[in-house]
Amino acid sequence: MNKPETHHLEVKRTARYFTLGTLSPATKRVWIVLHGFGQMGESFIQQFSTLADDENYIVAPEALNKYYLKSSIGTVGATWMTKEDRLNEINDYCAYLDQLYAALNLQQFNGEIIALGFSQGASTVTRWVHQSSYRFSKLVVYAGEVGAEVFPLSENSGLRKTKNYFVYGTRDEFFSPETFNLMIEKYTSLEAEIVSFEGTHVINPQLLAQLFK
Repeated sequence: MNKPETHHLEVKRTARYFTLGTLSPATKRVWIVLHGFGQMGESFIQQFSTLADDENYIVAPEALNKYYLKSSIGTVGATWMTKEDRLNEINDYCAYLDQLYAALNLQQFNGEIIALGFSQGASTVTRWVHQSSYRFSKLVVYAGEVGAEVFPLSENSGLRKTKNYFVYGTRDEFFSPETFNLMIEKYTSLEAEIVSFEGTHVINPQLLAQLFK
């Protein structure tokens, strides 16, 4: 039996993203926040609603791959990638996020640009910042892993140009404290500030507000 040949074709996709606040001359920080596995951009960004004010503008891109969480009807979730055709999915979402950055005209923004990835979004955001030519001020790896292939960091890695943070809850139901300690040891080259809070696998907006005033 003949083995099928694999082919790839670049196609145009329509991506969706959500915002909170208004990007204006008063804005001091733009947050680009990437959701976790099975989440959706609209519900995820609502967790940052207390941060959105005249000084903070929140942008939540939504992953391109969507699926029904339990059956062929009901709640829909999104994922940045799976193990299937992995490298092309990584290249696709990095290109998508670069295009979003340009569409928002953030090249002209003089304030802080904070890239945050939660859970699966953590590996997504680290891969993006690592290879993107755009400017980022700070990177937040939040309750998730750094993309393994970014290590060892190259001299021109975007992860060398950002102030990095590693944030996690001490009662995270997906990662034990021991697992987080191993991850922190592995990520020493990021020179990240380690920030923990008493809590589970959730966004803690009060903590973020304290960190980034």
